[in-house]
Parts: sequence; C-alpha cells; structure tokens
Amino acid sequence: MQRVPIEFAHPLFFREGEMIEEQEVALFPYMMKRVYFYYDIVSAKPAPWEQTEKSLPPLFQLWKEEKEQLKAYFSQRDRAAARAPMIRGLSYLIVLLFWLNGRRTQNVRTWRNELELLPLVPINCVERLQFIFDRCDAYHSFVQLDKLFEEAEKLFYKQKSIMKKGMSPR
Repeated sequence: MQRVPIEFAHPLFFREGEMIEEQEVALFPYMMKRVYFYYDIVSAKPAPWEQTEKSLPPLFQLWKEEKEQLKAYFSQRDRAAARAPMIRGLSYLIVLLFWLNGRRTQNVRTWRNELELLPLVPINCVERLQFIFDRCDAYHSFVQLDKLFEEAEKLFYKQKSIMKKGMSPR
C-alpha cells in the first residue's frame, strides 16, 4: 500500500491520506482505469512520459473505450452513471497533457498553474478544462473533453512528424 501524495489529493480524484495498492504486474495503461494517475504516483519504470511514442497511443485508445460507454450513458440521459467514466477521462487527459510535454504529472491540486506552464496544449485548454471540472457529469463537458482529446492527439502526431524530420519540436 502507498499513500497518495498530497499533490494528487483533489476532490474529484483522491482524499488526503487515501491509500492505493501498488501492483506487481500493472498492464499498461489499464491501471489508470482503477487508480487515477497510477503511473505518475508510483513513478513507473520505464517512465511513460519519457516514451511518448509507446505510451500515448494506448492512452488515446483508453479514452476511446470510455467515450463509447459515455455515449451510451448520455444517450440515456444518465448523468449519474456518466460521472465516474467522465472523471476517469478527465484524469487521462491531464496525464496526456503532461506526458505529451515529456513530464510526469506532478500536482493535480494546482492543475491550472501546472498546465499553464506546458508549451504543448490545445488552445484555451485551461478554460475548457475548468468548464469540465465544474460540470463533470454534463453532456457538454463530455463533448468538450472529447474535443480536447482530439486536439491533443493531433498535437502528438504533429510533434512526432516534426521530430522525424529532425526539426525542433516547439
């Protein structure tokens, strides 16, 4: 058992002092479905934020799986059922943004300040995320979250293409 670092204690994700169970064999990226920010909290080796070409495509796939479930919940107008997968999706996006920038997710409590420092993020990312944080079980938040994932995925592939051409990534 490991105590969740105070930096990850945020009302949507963890309570202060909450414990998580470390797994011996944590099949990447599926531990993120069970424990928010798992690989960042346990400082996984190899570090997924240092191997974005391997770690980000599975993260996009993880979101696509949640998205299908969320579409069903929202089509049934079941906001209560949508809440947990929306919070998971929000945690995936935060992780994605940090890893996209080659950094470990470090402080979810001050996510706004942290994301404002990242050079590679979708346009108006902080404001759009604040909307989702404020209404995480609303359909419009789902639409916004999906758009942010799409834009972040495009940023990833654009950066990957630039790197292959031997140009500066930023």
